[in-house]
Amino acid sequence: MKVAVVGVGAVGGYFGGLLAKGGADVTFIARGKCLEALRAKGLTIKSVKGDFSIRVRATDDAAKVGPVDLVLFCVKSYDTESAIRQALSMVGRESIVMSLQNGIDNEEKIASFVGKEKVLAGVAYIGASVLEPGVVCHQESGRIVFGEVDGDLSDRVTRLKAFFDRYGLPAEGSPDMKKILWAKLAWNAPFNAINTLIGGPVKAIIENPQAFELARRVTEEVVIVANASGVPLDFEQVWGRNVRFSQDYNVKTSMLQDLEAGKPLEYEALNGVIVKKAVEHGLQVPYNFALYALLSGLQITT
Repeated sequence: MKVAVVGVGAVGGYFGGLLAKGGADVTFIARGKCLEALRAKGLTIKSVKGDFSIRVRATDDAAKVGPVDLVLFCVKSYDTESAIRQALSMVGRESIVMSLQNGIDNEEKIASFVGKEKVLAGVAYIGASVLEPGVVCHQESGRIVFGEVDGDLSDRVTRLKAFFDRYGLPAEGSPDMKKILWAKLAWNAPFNAINTLIGGPVKAIIENPQAFELARRVTEEVVIVANASGVPLDFEQVWGRNVRFSQDYNVKTSMLQDLEAGKPLEYEALNGVIVKKAVEHGLQVPYNFALYALLSGLQITT
């Protein structure tokens, strides 16, 4: 199975690196300093599960790669449309494009270019950062959950699970990806946003009574909008999981890392989408709107 990794940040670098280390046929689609580093020095993963460095195949020209079996699509949500356009030459009749991005609507955007039948949804559970081009620091977790955007476990999900197992990528197939995507958003919307605004590690939110209460209210709004959108989430279950995951999470979120690196922020995909969908359902989400407004203002000043 031929794999292409589009977007070689912390997520693409780590999971693509695991596959390449395991012996899979992987090509990394990168650009700029990242591409230069991958070509010159290879990919280095500094991981709580063991460090490794490998030589990798990397290019900025998807046309030279040609059709692949699997595209691991790991770009930021705001780059979805431009990146899938550039990757179209790698998508053949039997190709699968798996999104490992933040947000709940990337799969729909990708499908508008390649067809819904070629798209799988995925969620990455990982604490990681890019130390420098071509070097990823892996600090927490490190697995993916993936499946059909709609429907039960399919044969291709089962086959991909076996492929990931064979090459050392921790993964789980799921028949309920919409719920999983929304549940991940119910963590991202409060914790990614608040962490970006107050700084420090994620666990600082749990330790601050006011930030903790704000995170709870933001989570509650996400659950309300999810339920109105036909995705059943239970607030107590979601909030309990958020707290358990975050209370010892001594890592900065991806959005805070982007802010510190002077990169664009994913506030549209995390809080903006909740504001938009709330309007569609005639709901009020003042806490998500406040975070959305603050982050958009913060983006302007950076």
